[in-house]
This record gives sequence, structure tokens and C-alpha cells, in this order.
Amino acid sequence: MIEPFGPEYVRPPQPDCPNCSCCSARLCERGAASVHECRGLTSDETRETVHGCPCSAATTPGTYAYKLAKIRVVRLATEMPLPPLVEALVRALVAGEELNGDEDGLPQLRVRGLVVDVDGRPAVTDLGRFYLRARSEMRSTTSVEVRAVDWKKRSVEALVVCWQGQEPVTLLLDQVLAECKLPPEEIAAGLVLEAEANCRAELADDLVLTDVRPLFLTQGETSDAAAGGAS
Repeated sequence: MIEPFGPEYVRPPQPDCPNCSCCSARLCERGAASVHECRGLTSDETRETVHGCPCSAATTPGTYAYKLAKIRVVRLATEMPLPPLVEALVRALVAGEELNGDEDGLPQLRVRGLVVDVDGRPAVTDLGRFYLRARSEMRSTTSVEVRAVDWKKRSVEALVVCWQGQEPVTLLLDQVLAECKLPPEEIAAGLVLEAEANCRAELADDLVLTDVRPLFLTQGETSDAAAGGAS
């Protein structure tokens, strides 16, 4: 057999990402749509190089890692809040107050991504501020109508009935699968779910669903339930 590319064919290099200095454009496209980020989609040899890529990071709005981080923060705030003294550190930093040497809780906050060091001083991240908002934000039960499922991108386009009328939002397919405990083939367009949500969120990136579960209805009841969830 004749090898048309010669015996030492090397794949042409892919275009660099215009938004970072560590990845190809294709890797960042995939990394942004994966909770594993760019570092989880590359080889062992290049993993350290792309570690922390901003195009897929949990600190970058719109990425799947960011969506997952916010789900974890809401669960932390609503199910297992930080100890009062540790939470007080977050509030003090947001208010610009001096910590007066009371910094025992900072390692925990750093590990959770709620605080980072900037110029040698602790600073609250967007996730830290989101945690504080989730501590007091109202959450309501709402119907969720699945509009489309993308198994390749691991995403679900859905209508969260209590939020912004007819504007669909993107959910993580793996969250829906894990929380609904339904066979994968049943996660499809037309499925009606129920979840807890911060229905007053202004942005789709700030809308976080938890406790996603199937809403078992007959076909004729679906539209009535959806209408009820919007009221």
C-alpha cells in the first residue's frame, strides 16, 4: 500500500486559541463545554501546560466548570453552610474590614475557591460572593421542561418555567442524570422535571438548579403543571 502522506506524516498544528497562550482553539472549545476543563482533555505531556486555562476554568462565566462550581456553592450554602466564624471571614473581606489576625478559616475558603490571594492579601472571589447571595436568596420549586439533549456536549437545553418566560437555559446533563436517577434513554425532549431554583436570578449563568427530579405526569397534565409552575 502506498502511503499518500509519506512515511513520516505529521498532523498539521491546530490554530492557537486567541484568548489564551496555552491551548489550541479546538481544545478551548471542548474544554469550555466540559467539567474536566482543558486539562482533563489533553495528554499527560501537556496537562501541566494547559492547567488553569482561563477559557475553561471554574472562574470563567459560561464554562461547564463554572456551572458545576456554582451548583456546589449553592449546595454548600443551603445544605451544609460554613461554620459561622468562617462565614464571618467572607463577609468581613467583602466589607473591606481588617481580619485582626483571625484567619484560621482562610485555608478552608481557599480550598473551596471562595477566597484567593491577590498581592499577598486574601480576596473574595465571585464564587465567594455567590455563596453569600445563596445564603439569603429565595429558592422555589419549579417545573423544568427538557427541550433538547446533546449527548456529545453533555448538555440539556431546558425551560425553567419560573424564570424569564420562554428563554431556555443550559443544564449539565451529568447533573440531570445523577439527580433524576432515570435511565439515560428517558432523558429526552418532552421530559418534565421538577427542581429547586433561585427563580429571581437576573442572568442565566446565575440560575442554579438543585434537587432535580422527575415529575411523573400523564401527557394531558403536562401543560397544566408547567403553567402552574409559572404562577
